[in-house]
Amino acid sequence: MGEEPVPRLVLRFAATTMAALLLNAVYTLTDTLFVSWGVGENAMGGVSVVFPFVILQGAISTALGGGAASIISRKLGEGKKQEAGEVTLNAMLAFYSSAILITILGLALLNPLLEVMGVTGELLPYAKQYFTILLAGNVFSTGFSSIIRAEGKMLYGLLIWVIPISINIALDAVFILVLGWGVRGSALATVICQFVSFSMCVLFFLRFTTQSFRGAKCSLHKIREILAIGLPSLIQMGSLSILSVVLNNLLREAGGTIAVTTYAYISKIITFAIMPFTAITQALSPIVGYNFGAGKPERIRKTIRFCTAASFIYALVLLLIMEATPGSLIRLFTDNRELIARGLAILAAALVFVPLPMLSGAACQAIGQKLWAFLLYAANLVFFIPTAFLFAPLLGVTGVWWAYVAANAASAVLALVKIRRDKVL
Repeated sequence: MGEEPVPRLVLRFAATTMAALLLNAVYTLTDTLFVSWGVGENAMGGVSVVFPFVILQGAISTALGGGAASIISRKLGEGKKQEAGEVTLNAMLAFYSSAILITILGLALLNPLLEVMGVTGELLPYAKQYFTILLAGNVFSTGFSSIIRAEGKMLYGLLIWVIPISINIALDAVFILVLGWGVRGSALATVICQFVSFSMCVLFFLRFTTQSFRGAKCSLHKIREILAIGLPSLIQMGSLSILSVVLNNLLREAGGTIAVTTYAYISKIITFAIMPFTAITQALSPIVGYNFGAGKPERIRKTIRFCTAASFIYALVLLLIMEATPGSLIRLFTDNRELIARGLAILAAALVFVPLPMLSGAACQAIGQKLWAFLLYAANLVFFIPTAFLFAPLLGVTGVWWAYVAANAASAVLALVKIRRDKVL
């Protein structure tokens, strides 16, 4: 990482992540298609309302898994296999304890939580069916692929995504289109997918790991250390969960069920669109961290410059495509295109602002600047809330879309100030 040409290194590191993200994005789109075609638009809206919970649970697993992976990779590099195993054990203990607690609280507070997440009366039956099944299977919602990758087992780390998601797509088709189980079928397919990933995780740590779990003990100190490193990731994804809740509630007030359903479709397309940004960001982090430790600031600058340029070029191409053909993209999911296409055309403008805060936040996290990482990861939410509450009463649903664009633009300005101050660009 200290010698290979930066462009080749970034692209090589991004390749595995991109493959996993691509498959996950394909799953997200096909799941949307199955629910939309096989059940209906209100069902799609009901599933989307639960999305903040999915993001939040993903944030917890990413924070614990990513924090543990950072420690484990160093321990294995030092030959301390038993200490690495103890970190893994504590990361798993923390996650599965939190998952069980979330399931218990979620089932006990099901209706109030759905209300907070922005459900409408028409969407409630679908959201309730979907959320109940997800909560029941929540304990299986991670396979700790980041820890597996920390051991250098990149292929297994990829397979733990590929195999379960492929099964999920197949089961979606059977449960929704063939058996007619509706959103229950979609949720059940997701839980089975998660169980397969969980089982592959168990198999890995029983048969293939290089870590040693002999004598490993529960340690609150280890859990605190894991959380301290994973906190910026938790903030980043947690803010996305809160952002989705705020969006759903604003849209419910401004436009009712049709506005919430519109966001359900748009969010799936936007998630697919920003996938390369995520892959490049995940490639940047270890390269910057390694070269920071090696005392090579010029390679850090080259890495950030290349990642920024690549992301910006992709964003411009994507913006042109989305502005030119928003209706064509929506046609894949529904015939009710006008309102959705209008929202997508506005939100597409945010794409040019998305990568800079992501890249800058990841760079700060990699070199230990926790406060700046926190600020950059949380900036979009912080800027969006006041802007949205200002624009929504004036412009309705359109105001919510423009508030999202404005929040991303403000976040990009903050990131630019930071990296210009550090003389990175």
